[in-house]
Amino acid sequence: MKSSILRAGVVALACALGLSACGGGSGDLYLAGAVVNVTKDGLVLQNNGGDDTAVVAPYTSFQFGNRVSTDDQFNITVKSIPSNANECVVNNGKARANYYTIGQISVTCSIKQHALTANIVGLTTSGLVIINGADRHDVPAGTQTVQMATVNEDGAYGVTVLQQPSGQACTVSGGGGANNGTGTMGATETTTVTITCT
Repeated sequence: MKSSILRAGVVALACALGLSACGGGSGDLYLAGAVVNVTKDGLVLQNNGGDDTAVVAPYTSFQFGNRVSTDDQFNITVKSIPSNANECVVNNGKARANYYTIGQISVTCSIKQHALTANIVGLTTSGLVIINGADRHDVPAGTQTVQMATVNEDGAYGVTVLQQPSGQACTVSGGGGANNGTGTMGATETTTVTITCT
């Protein structure tokens, strides 16, 4: 009788250790939340200084591998951030666990932004209008550069001519893409877009 009880205890302990090794906690609540403004790998979160959890594509949410029990103290912190982020902040990341508190957790990152400059060559008349998405600029005659709105690092841009100037034809070249004013913003400002008017 004693040996069967002992065997049952050993089996139960082995099962518990097995669950722990597989990332399953013994609690009843999944510690999870929403993620905002993450566009690439690199965000790693911790709970109480451990249980590292990487946020992966599509970068909209996270969930820790170990569950927590009701009334356990949790403290979610940021261990590392993506290379294109200035910072990542945990919102409502420290509390005692219950269905209400774990439903309020989120992580918001701010993405680095860089200048996008368009070089203007040969513009002698008025009327030129250039755009990058919703960013519109009326370009006076004689202008040599136009400072466009900043673009998120790793974000796409595409400078185009919306309206030609009076008596001239302007074409767009350069950028990081197909030499047509399009590309992806790198880790520094972009000054390779050129608009040539003849």
